[in-house]
Amino acid sequence: MKTVISKILIVVSVPILFVLWFHHHKVMNGDYTKLTIKMPNEGVTVINEKERIEEIIDAINEGPRKFGTEIPWYNYELASLIFENESGDSKAFHYMTENQNIKIRFGEIETDLVFGEENFQESENVSAAVSEEVQEKVILEHGSVETYSINGQTFEIIPYHQPYLDFMEELEATKGDRAELFSAHVVEPFSKEIYGHEYYGEGDPYYVPPVNTDILREMIVQLDDQYEEISRFIKEGLEDSTALLTGSEKVRIYLQPHSPDFNYLEMGGVVAFAADKDVMVLQIDPRKYTKKSIKQTIAHEYHHVVTIEVSDWSYRKQHLLDRVIMEGKADSFGKLVYPDYDVAWIEPLSPESTNKVWSFIEENKGSYEMEDVTMLHMGRPASGIPKWSNYRMGYRIMEDFLRGNPNVTLEEWTEMRADEILELSGFGAGN
Repeated sequence: MKTVISKILIVVSVPILFVLWFHHHKVMNGDYTKLTIKMPNEGVTVINEKERIEEIIDAINEGPRKFGTEIPWYNYELASLIFENESGDSKAFHYMTENQNIKIRFGEIETDLVFGEENFQESENVSAAVSEEVQEKVILEHGSVETYSINGQTFEIIPYHQPYLDFMEELEATKGDRAELFSAHVVEPFSKEIYGHEYYGEGDPYYVPPVNTDILREMIVQLDDQYEEISRFIKEGLEDSTALLTGSEKVRIYLQPHSPDFNYLEMGGVVAFAADKDVMVLQIDPRKYTKKSIKQTIAHEYHHVVTIEVSDWSYRKQHLLDRVIMEGKADSFGKLVYPDYDVAWIEPLSPESTNKVWSFIEENKGSYEMEDVTMLHMGRPASGIPKWSNYRMGYRIMEDFLRGNPNVTLEEWTEMRADEILELSGFGAGN
């Protein structure tokens, strides 16, 4: 009886403690002496007045907080607040210009911070640095397509960095609208190249107009310098993956810079997606990627493109369960290719979270609403849904399926539909 009561107390107290922590913990600690503000369409300014910096920190620490955002946070126009101390350590926040709120993990802080003319006067040093940056034109060494064949399958590695440079050059020269210029130079042309039309990518979290363009330029230069190493890691990943599974399509692999405004350290400096049966896109942070993170990402995305090629994925609309199992398949394949495949997004869910997530999937498995997929991917702590729940649950179901059906081949389960995978996994029956 005591054990049961203890478990009930734990179940009840943990959410309460989390809510208390979320609403009351200080997100800013320490003595900061410099604040750099990078505002869309207005350039950069630096605040060195300690009293003003402390006022801003107090506004962030003391502002009321709420879970989630009114609209997906990546659809807001974002500025950056970068705090630095005398030791050179820094902490950055995304400032949502439409509502003056600060984006934090799990939600946002409501503030009345407005950076107007009175405190947004560019210093001479910043202006000089920007002017010098505008005059310096980056010349890339690697811009052509590299074709590579293995196991009868052809791959093209395509550096896609110049459009980003063109965007920054016009932005600095004209001081035009950041979002419109980014769309015109990067999003629309890339959409047309891979899909045949210009309408994909608007509002996509992979293509939020970057604010920290000075860092973006440095990243592109680094990516160009490191291209041969990155290309080698990609080829090694393809060799390992095609040794187990081959497709017949020529696959284009586009390389783009990772957004400088977001920190995806947990992703190993690489975020990626499969756009179709013949396209995968890798966005890479040259400061954080590793050989392992690139090869594991290639294995995951390669399985996606083969799945799209050999299954009926391209011929029908995908519902929530399709998308969950799709990710589970890719991670199970990654584990077959690399037994030490230990990506952060397949960490097991707790029993309580498993029940919450499964209840949501079971109720909405036929849903075609992307909001449901986004909720599983981004998480909703207030509802007991951790981030990456689509990957974590998909992987759990696939591992149950593979244990219970050892005679089903890789080629067979790659082609199988999600509802059949779920039924044969036995998951959900008595869970």
